[in-house]
Amino acid sequence: MKEFADTVLSIIVLIGAATVLWMVLGGGLKAMRDGVVTVYDYEAGLKFVRGKLVEALPPGRYQTWARDTVIERVDLREQSLTISGQEMLSQDNLPVRVTVIVRWKITDPLLYKRAATNVSMRLYEAAQVLLRKRVGALMLDALLADRGKIDEGAIAALQAEATRAGIAIAGFDLRDLTLVGAAKQAFSDLWRAQKEGLAALERARGEQAALRSLANAARMLKGNPELMNLRVLQALQGQAGKTPPTVILGGAPGLVPVSRDPAPDSDPA
Repeated sequence: MKEFADTVLSIIVLIGAATVLWMVLGGGLKAMRDGVVTVYDYEAGLKFVRGKLVEALPPGRYQTWARDTVIERVDLREQSLTISGQEMLSQDNLPVRVTVIVRWKITDPLLYKRAATNVSMRLYEAAQVLLRKRVGALMLDALLADRGKIDEGAIAALQAEATRAGIAIAGFDLRDLTLVGAAKQAFSDLWRAQKEGLAALERARGEQAALRSLANAARMLKGNPELMNLRVLQALQGQAGKTPPTVILGGAPGLVPVSRDPAPDSDPA
């Protein structure tokens, strides 16, 4: 009986030891899996030891055995930031709405991580301020005549701020420039007046051409009376598919209608 009890106790001890070993090994394997970090070729790895940023790691596969070591990945690909619907005043105090797109990328991961809690927001604010300064320094007519003045040299102007945050500005492009409020109404009225003036000018030119044609015809008929007879014959011929015209000769009372068709009560023979 004692031997049986010893055997059971041994089995229990072995099971307990196996359980502990399994938990230790399982935890170790899980720790190994959790500690593997893969930094891809479009990224950079930031290594923290006990909360201190120590270095930037190139692409590769890294194993962090110590619990006080952490590797964060930073995307180095180009990103875009849209600054949309910014209403601002031109130099002549007329409102416009502007939208620009800023393209940027991280060039110094260490400086980028240490510069600010939200670098993209800082870039947004810097681009917004620059945009307002540029629009406010130009008359509205100059803005509409050459919209490239807004983004001309903007990359260099933003780069000074961007360098301190470890990023590079790849592009600053104007997407939209629209008029709002009083400026929109004023230019709408101007456009309508210009188009109405052009339409009136074209009508006047057409009337002048018609009068010139009539004057030329009158001079020709005055010098060649027989042309009137030819014109009458031409009018009597009419046009295919239309009712033949009626030509009235003379100017005294009792005018006689003349037509190429016989009168209704006349003898066709």
